[in-house]
Amino acid sequence: MEKTQDGSDGKSKGYVTPAVDRPDAPMPVGSKEPNYNMRHEERGRAIILAYENFSSYGPPRRNCAEHDVEIVTAAFKKLKFTVLTHWDLKTDDLLKVLKQESLEDHSNHDCLVVVLMSHGGVNNNNEEFFYTYDHKLKTSELWTNFTPEKCPTLAGKPKMYFLQACRGEGVDKGVRLQQPRGMRVQTDSMPIEKDYAIPLHADMLIMWASYIGTFAFKSGNNGINGSVFLHFLSKVLSEEGDHHDLSTMLLRVTREVAVCYESYVPGNYRLDMNKQIPYTVSTLMRKVFFNEMK
Repeated sequence: MEKTQDGSDGKSKGYVTPAVDRPDAPMPVGSKEPNYNMRHEERGRAIILAYENFSSYGPPRRNCAEHDVEIVTAAFKKLKFTVLTHWDLKTDDLLKVLKQESLEDHSNHDCLVVVLMSHGGVNNNNEEFFYTYDHKLKTSELWTNFTPEKCPTLAGKPKMYFLQACRGEGVDKGVRLQQPRGMRVQTDSMPIEKDYAIPLHADMLIMWASYIGTFAFKSGNNGINGSVFLHFLSKVLSEEGDHHDLSTMLLRVTREVAVCYESYVPGNYRLDMNKQIPYTVSTLMRKVFFNEMK
């Protein structure tokens, strides 16, 4: 017998829907609110997973790691995050850190941020990975512990992941946009509300330094002294975090990486004069403002 979308047979009267196997979690914001509740007692934690050194059979040293951590730490501290930095963790230790964080009580926190700084790539199964000190780990391991059924005190709150790692060995030579000839340019507190359900993978934002399959560059030119993506991310969050929403700021980060940066590797045609653009996947349902009054 065919079923309708609601699971009924379309004919039965008085059919009672069976109980749904659905976990419960505290409601941090009303279902129709356009903005996330950023008025908890604490902003929350920014977990930095920083890699500078790797085992002898791993990738080369990331000599920009210390600088990257410094600028990212400053940016998130300015946004009132508690910043916790972990250096050069082995795979088992990194998994323990993520698991332990998911078990913490985040009831009084607005949100969670995880920043990864490492080398990365794609394996033979076309799965993205990043390097730990002693191994490789699928990128998805960074957020798998923070879905609502595993971390209920972050349910309905934004969980943001920023990934500085290559996503392959492809390059992007870009395209030159030229002005058409003859064209003139012009210049100029939460109310009482009934319960509601959300998907397990709601309220997440993942922003990679580069597009799928491509390099994420570092630079020592034009005021940049480390990872290009983290330079512009830190710059924009520091400059605009007190008056713009997150989506608006990340649009600027994407634009500035894409427009303001071009790789400079003289003598190496493949790596010279390449462009880079961050890549964002979001299931956020509301706007994130870091300037909410407590």
